[in-house]
Amino acid sequence: MGRLKSLLKPEVVAAVDREFFESEGYWIWEGVLTQEGRARWTKSLQKLQRMNDEIVVDTDWTSIDFERRGLPSADPDKVTPEFLAACCGGSEQMKFLQPGWRVYMHDHGLFGPGPELVTRGYPSQGLMPEYFPGAYDAFILDAVTAHPQMMELFQKVLGERFVIDHCLMLNRAPGSGGRHWHGHPYRDGSREVEDPIGTNASLTREFLREQCVRTLCYPEGADDEDGGDFAVIPGAHLYRIPFKWSTDRPDHDDDMRAGWLRGKIHAFTGEPLKIVRLSIPPGSMVSFVHHIPHHVGSRKPGAPVRWGLLMANRTPDHDADPTRWSSGVPAHWAQRNAAQISEVARRVLAGDNPTDPLQ
Repeated sequence: MGRLKSLLKPEVVAAVDREFFESEGYWIWEGVLTQEGRARWTKSLQKLQRMNDEIVVDTDWTSIDFERRGLPSADPDKVTPEFLAACCGGSEQMKFLQPGWRVYMHDHGLFGPGPELVTRGYPSQGLMPEYFPGAYDAFILDAVTAHPQMMELFQKVLGERFVIDHCLMLNRAPGSGGRHWHGHPYRDGSREVEDPIGTNASLTREFLREQCVRTLCYPEGADDEDGGDFAVIPGAHLYRIPFKWSTDRPDHDDDMRAGWLRGKIHAFTGEPLKIVRLSIPPGSMVSFVHHIPHHVGSRKPGAPVRWGLLMANRTPDHDADPTRWSSGVPAHWAQRNAAQISEVARRVLAGDNPTDPLQ
């Protein structure tokens, strides 16, 4: 199946309010997907979740020689059929993974000689579909790296050149716990002016140009009716605090109001910062900057899966070491597929300071 030309509604992309995005820290692309685009996006996420589940339950994790790779072996209690079945159906549920496995799959790929990931008739890419879905789905890969309408959308919030930081499935299964309040740093956090708790000292009206913008696509929507809704604190990004990015994240709404939010104001209005729960209609996306604290609600038992894709892109770090591929790209996958990667996609997948010249 070829590229879907009419993936997005151009008038929704064109209507972005850049001033609002910079001052509030987020923007909802309400109803941006066309009817066919929404259907294709949902179908791909459902297929990818099925593939991820198949690899989880079909792979003989105890037979893979992790010790040879300098990694801990599988925990026998966590790779029983019953335990693995409970790791399926949604994202962030693979509790059987041992420390270092995910990073190894990203950096090297889990290939032979010897036992490796088991698939059902499609080539293994050496990693789980959840952690780099474009490796297993051409539609998602095109949307994330090359589709002209998506590239225009990303450029509205990032500027002309950006590189992929990471891309993950975020399918929330019934009963899943969501995520407590947290923020993120730019790259490895070495440029932060505040620690993960921070102070009120760095409040500014200046929009940070070294930016990582996360865009969540919810083809079937996200609200609090079934749980899994998304919340932000507009204006909080202007404190430049990567809130609890590297610590435990126990904070609920009441904790935030009683603690971290006390005394913090919006740099432009002077009003106290407030939590805003977003109701995101089907066929929509939301983009938000890396410093803005955000929260994902628990999915209610019995609710359908909330389908979601996280696409995180960043402005290039001009002080980064030259590399062929961005650190967010599994280099082993990119090397194997380099001949099929278009020039447009190569710009997104390339390193911050690419060793290969960009066209």
